[in-house]
Amino acid sequence: MHATPRPVTLSVLILARDEAENLEHLLPQIAQALEAMGLESETLVVDAHSADGTADVALRHGARVIPEQRSGYAAALRQGFAACRGEFILTVDADLSHRPEFFSALMQTAEDVDLVVASRYVRGGRAAMPLSRRVLSRVLNTVFRRLLAVPVRDLSSGFRIYRREALLRLDPRGEHFDVLPEIAALGSLSGWRVREVPFDYRQRTAGVSKARAFAFAPAYWRTLTRCWRFKRAADARRSGA
Repeated sequence: MHATPRPVTLSVLILARDEAENLEHLLPQIAQALEAMGLESETLVVDAHSADGTADVALRHGARVIPEQRSGYAAALRQGFAACRGEFILTVDADLSHRPEFFSALMQTAEDVDLVVASRYVRGGRAAMPLSRRVLSRVLNTVFRRLLAVPVRDLSSGFRIYRREALLRLDPRGEHFDVLPEIAALGSLSGWRVREVPFDYRQRTAGVSKARAFAFAPAYWRTLTRCWRFKRAADARRSGA
């Protein structure tokens, strides 16, 4: 007779491609942070067919490994969401820029909201990255926030906690990293309770960044257009009511 799995409060979700070196450091830190928080939790790694032993490192440190089925950040994120069992889902970059010591502050804020964003762009937040990347990030966030009238300053931050029940009601269609502002915008426009917590962002320690803003510019434009249409429809429904 099989025992009934215990309910999971928090799922920690990591997307990884050739991140073995960073995961050797990150996963023990995550385990330590989760133990200190005293929550029933799980850690999942969606592995994009890494050639450096990423999956082996993740398994050795007790994570559940999910082989990526479709290439691309957005597809891997959706796959990871579907595999998570927790009431809350915490998304963490594999590159050590999202520090586990901050998990507790995010989780405390998540108790009565649907989305918590570790934000570089609210008072007290910082972004230690090259000027060119910082400018692009600021422009992207400002355009999305103002055109969609969404009260979130860091729509592109991937360091977040989602309430799983709310997340499953959305249908994000982003193709790449544009899925991040899409989820935050659609959630906010759908009535999500969203809160930002100031965060001191620091760049990756090892490996190579997978984010390429200019290459994904058409995807961001398509996502912005889709969100704008969603906003127009939501505004029309409210006006009709």
